Amino acid sequence: MKDYFNLSKEDLLKLIEKQEEELKSKKYGLFWDAEREPEQVVLDCENNLPVLKRVKGKEIRTNKEEDNILIEGDNYHALTVLNYTHKEKIDVIYIDPPYNTGNNDFVYNDRYVDKEDGFRHSKWLNFMEKRLNLAKDLLKETGVIFISIDDNEAAQLKMLCDRILGEENYYGCLTWVKRTKSTNSGKAKKMVQQKIEYVHVYGIKNREEFEGFEMIYSGIEKSYPHEGKLGKCRFENLEATDYGRKKRDTMKFPILGIKPRQGKRWQVGLEEANRLIENDRIEIVGGVPKRVFYPEDEDSESFIPFWSHLEDAKSAEDGKKQLGEIIGFNHGFDTVKPINLLLIILRRFKNNVTVLDFMAGSGTTGHAVLDLNKEDGGNRKFILCTNNELNGLAKELREKGMSEKEIEEYGICRRVTYPRLEKVINGYKNPKGEKVAGLGGNLQYFRTDLIKKAKNKDQVRIDLTQKCTEMLCVKENIFNLSIEDEDYKIFTSNKKDRFLCVYFNFQDDSFEKFLREIKKLSGKKTIYMFSIDGKVDSSLFAGVDDFTIEEIPQKIVDIYRRLVKMNIPIKSDHIFSDFIKAKECVFVKQEKDEGARILRIVIEKVIQKIAQNNGVNILKNNTKEEKLTILNDKLKGENIFSKVDWEENKTYIAIGNHAAHGEYSEYDLKNAENFYQHVQKIIERYNLQ
Repeated sequence: MKDYFNLSKEDLLKLIEKQEEELKSKKYGLFWDAEREPEQVVLDCENNLPVLKRVKGKEIRTNKEEDNILIEGDNYHALTVLNYTHKEKIDVIYIDPPYNTGNNDFVYNDRYVDKEDGFRHSKWLNFMEKRLNLAKDLLKETGVIFISIDDNEAAQLKMLCDRILGEENYYGCLTWVKRTKSTNSGKAKKMVQQKIEYVHVYGIKNREEFEGFEMIYSGIEKSYPHEGKLGKCRFENLEATDYGRKKRDTMKFPILGIKPRQGKRWQVGLEEANRLIENDRIEIVGGVPKRVFYPEDEDSESFIPFWSHLEDAKSAEDGKKQLGEIIGFNHGFDTVKPINLLLIILRRFKNNVTVLDFMAGSGTTGHAVLDLNKEDGGNRKFILCTNNELNGLAKELREKGMSEKEIEEYGICRRVTYPRLEKVINGYKNPKGEKVAGLGGNLQYFRTDLIKKAKNKDQVRIDLTQKCTEMLCVKENIFNLSIEDEDYKIFTSNKKDRFLCVYFNFQDDSFEKFLREIKKLSGKKTIYMFSIDGKVDSSLFAGVDDFTIEEIPQKIVDIYRRLVKMNIPIKSDHIFSDFIKAKECVFVKQEKDEGARILRIVIEKVIQKIAQNNGVNILKNNTKEEKLTILNDKLKGENIFSKVDWEENKTYIAIGNHAAHGEYSEYDLKNAENFYQHVQKIIERYNLQ
């Protein structure tokens, strides 16, 4: 905190004036302190490229369906990789982030954030913002994200998600009872004890347009009083009739639900059923229960809402007990999400969805997916990401004389998440000694890794190509190495009907040999070829049928560059180093052209920095930087720039553009001096010190 008592009157007046200017530019929304201590795992991506390394010997396979994925490592690095492998491929995201209670549940830069940390909430918001930024583009257009939270950060999370995912895409808040017993001891001792937790639900598609759930006839009939015109609708052998608007009568109609299971069904209430009847949306043909559809389009699906409270979700105590029964111990988990919570959520979706949990913890989400597939024969897939934290065990294990390599085996992923998945897939014995049958399924285990960027861009591409093969396997869900050569690799799918062909030759010409191997393959072939210039000639594969081709690694490099610009703040020292150069050029050397050219670079960084500080994206959807004039317009539209600042920015951006293009006659030295003074004013006004 600044020592305001030591400031002069003039400095205090300047500070007040600046704060008043900032208040004028503020609008309703969520604002928090910018990062004073950026996350190291995020900064790692500025000078390194995240990749995946397959952990051999950990594969699990019980059938020929596609594989599920477990990634050990920081979820920021994992999400960066998934932005290449799974962009717009995920149907459902469920996460259970740290609740930031101050009780050793949230780690930031390898340190627990406690209640006394004055920037506790800011650190949490910075942590969540970056990961939600990465996760958003993974969802399909019909995708949905579910985020568990409690009352510590529920309000902040809602406003953060409104900003990142869009308030119009907020589907609602679910609640469930996490605890059934009260306590008057320890850290849970509170005047008001919260027994419920929340699940915020957002989509990519506007909530008014969302139709992503599947509605099925439950086989139950009930009678309800109905008043008004029913319209025409057939179900079983009962014909609906027109009762007239004033006549009240009772009729029977089927209750609609999701995936009947052991007598427990999600049901459409009277209001929703009547709406469907009124609009001719229900059709059950020939007295045989069918899936409900819109009569005019058999492929479309009717929307059925959640109840806001999830009655059968069980409690966190149940989740903790179940985990202990599977792996034999709880490994420091005070609470574990019950599998029923995930079952209730996932039953709302088709049985072939891809589910991502990038804060997987003990692996409940993966367990739920395997359980549902066993139940209905579905082909859902999961991707789980979790770190390998030790939950405070490191010190104790070091004191026992264990090496760092030995200690790693006690981390969450290796000691809890993977063993749980392995046991529920293959079967295990419970504490009573009874054998619990396995659910079946396949699993591939990966760890995140980093490739250091070289100064030579071509060398970066070569290094990334050599290490990206495992990422390509994840992207295509093809893992069985069939042919391995010095210059290429060919993988086959579990059903041997799809092939991944990777050619990473840099100097020697072995392409003809690679081509001969590809021509022997019968099935869909996905080919990745190294290219130094980002181009691949598909005519090279004349005579090969059923194939697609993509160059590597330029697309990966482009995606990573975009994510760095999106999540790593522009450094102020970079701005000021150029600003000092510009001052010397303009006022000392009186070189208006070079000075204006450098100032053009400075004002671009300044405007981008202001945008980042106010949550405005500096990139377009195609990963390119937004034009500076457009970004200037955006900041005015968001009431961040005043009209005066906006107009002056336009003027000096134009001068800078003239300088950059060698159009020296469009301005003079005085314009360059004014340009410098304008940038100085913007830096001071928007607190970029």
